[in-house]
Amino acid sequence: AGCAGAARAFLVLVNCCVLLASADNTSQAYYTALINVTVLNPDRVSPALLRLDRGRYGRDSPKVEVKGLLLAPVPINGVVDRLGCDPRTRFHVPPNTKQWIALLQRGNCTFREKILRAASHNATAVVIYNNISSEEPVTMTHQGK
Repeated sequence: AGCAGAARAFLVLVNCCVLLASADNTSQAYYTALINVTVLNPDRVSPALLRLDRGRYGRDSPKVEVKGLLLAPVPINGVVDRLGCDPRTRFHVPPNTKQWIALLQRGNCTFREKILRAASHNATAVVIYNNISSEEPVTMTHQGK
């Protein structure tokens, strides 16, 4: 038996820029992450461009521009897990990819654990998205290495 449908390849490129914002609810300055996403779809002639300006750099994160391929973790034993907390978390990084960004869902472990897990697979950066869609962005903390 074959697959029910043809697999579609999408290439997602992310560019995160830094912008110093005024202050959050705790009266501390935070940095907005301006995220530009380019989605290359083989079924379309031109790429889809998305711009997101609701992200924040982590309080302990370097405030630098990053660019790279956006990758979510691959399924673990056939189960999709976007959290990045499991020690078996892996990413399928295409050959010759110099920079890539891990896309992880918030929850189940600390921001630090998520970042360290992605870094152990040579991620250039990590984007952690909220696990509840109505939540406002937070300035995460993740001290230490």
